Formats: sequence, C-alpha cells, structure tokens
Amino acid sequence: MQSEVLSGLIGFGGALVGGAAYFGGVWLTLSHQRRQVREARLLELGQAAADKALNELITLGEFLETVGGNEVVTAHTDERLPYLDTVFGYLKNIKLAVAGIPDRGVRDRVKISLSLTSRYRAAGVRHFFAVRWLGDLTEDMIDVLSAYIRHDALSPLSEQAMEKQAMVARHEERQRRRFEHMHDPVNFGPREEDDASSPS
Repeated sequence: MQSEVLSGLIGFGGALVGGAAYFGGVWLTLSHQRRQVREARLLELGQAAADKALNELITLGEFLETVGGNEVVTAHTDERLPYLDTVFGYLKNIKLAVAGIPDRGVRDRVKISLSLTSRYRAAGVRHFFAVRWLGDLTEDMIDVLSAYIRHDALSPLSEQAMEKQAMVARHEERQRRRFEHMHDPVNFGPREEDDASSPS
C-alpha cells in the first residue's frame, strides 16, 4: 500500500514538473513573441518618424536654395531676416519628428546638427554665410536619416559638422573676449567710466 502511495506521489510530482516545464516553455515563447512584436512596432514607428523628418529636411533644403538676393548678401547676421522664421519652423518640426526615433544613437547624431543650426552666426557676419551653414547641416541630417531608413550603420560625425563645432567654439571665445574687453575698466577713460557708472 505504501509503495502504491509512493508511486502515486512520484507520478504526481513528475506531472507537476512536466506541467511546470510546459508552462515555462509557453511563457518563454509568448515573452519572445511579445518582444518581437514590440521591436517590430518600434521599428515601424521609427521609420515613420524618420520619413517625416526626412521629408521636412528635403523641403527645407529646397527652400534654402531659393533664399538669396541683395538683402541676404549684405544683411548682418545680427539682423533677423524673415527667411529664418521659415527655417526654424521646419527645424522645430524636424526636432519633434526625430524625437520619435527609438534609436538613441541616431537621435543624438541628428541633435548635434540641429543644435548647430541655431549657431549660424558663427558662419560669418553676413546672412549669405548663414544660408550656406544651414544648407550644409541640412544635408548632413539628410545623410544620417537616409542611412537609418536603409538600415545602414550610423556614420561618424561628418568633417563639416566637426568643422562647424570648432567654428562655434572660436566664435563664442571671440564673443567672450569682446564682452570682457567692453567691461574692463582699463578700457574706459575717466569721463567714460563716470558716464558708464552714473545712473540714467
């Protein structure tokens, strides 16, 4: 009798182990399938976001090719010309679209170029140089997103982008020195110093 009970318990235990193994296998399969579905969905969303950003960039590039005329050639970059409102409208849409790309490396790579667009004054004192600056960065972002859509490897930062980073650093250093020079008491005569310190 005891041997029959023992055999029954062993059989029951074996069934439990077998059932647990079966359900464990099912759970692993379902988890794997859910992960695959999630990855496919993220890829789909990323492709859609990249497509939207790429379309905006292509349109921006076409717009920049139309920007010209005497005003752009002669106007100082400290003066905000109307074309910049259009440019930064496109860039805002691009930034929002890129935020939907799940690949952080691609997002960060595009953000470098996006951040440089607002530093267009480092290109030179005239808007002519700013337009070229913005056009170069637009092309750089188009290259990055096109590679992402093709599933190509992420390219390193382009030489043009690195050169622009260096130009921004030099521009900011010149601005800092100019600011310090303007506020250095040594550069004021006695009368100028009194005028500068007197309340208006």
